[in-house]
Amino acid sequence: MNVTSLTALTALLLPGMLERRRGAIINVASTAASQPLPHMSVYGATKAYVLSFSCALWHETRGTGVDVVAICPGATATEFFATAGDDTSVGPRRTPEGVVDSALNGLRRGRPTVIDGSANALSLRVAAVLPERLVLRIAERAMRPASR
Repeated sequence: MNVTSLTALTALLLPGMLERRRGAIINVASTAASQPLPHMSVYGATKAYVLSFSCALWHETRGTGVDVVAICPGATATEFFATAGDDTSVGPRRTPEGVVDSALNGLRRGRPTVIDGSANALSLRVAAVLPERLVLRIAERAMRPASR
């Protein structure tokens, strides 16, 4: 879904947007795109694809009238965690409406990437300067399924 469908839909819809010289693409990446995510490694890796693909597409479409942004929410109050099998992990959650507002604001400002929520932005900045092994331990503890 995060790789094949995203790529196929973009290939299908982007040419028409470019021809009309207007349009917008909002791709949902995740804070998981920027850090390792033990216990959800495939999810994190596919979100890294979404982020990289979207940033490259943002650059490729500059000046064409087509805007692209990747929104990177953290935990959001949806059914995601219940569906994933662990509704108790990850701590406080942002609202879907807040995520949408962040994405639209980033789109209006011409940003390639938007991290939703100041706490999420701060945690990613801190993780970027910490030793990789420490970041992995922290992420593993945060994402560890309750049954373990």
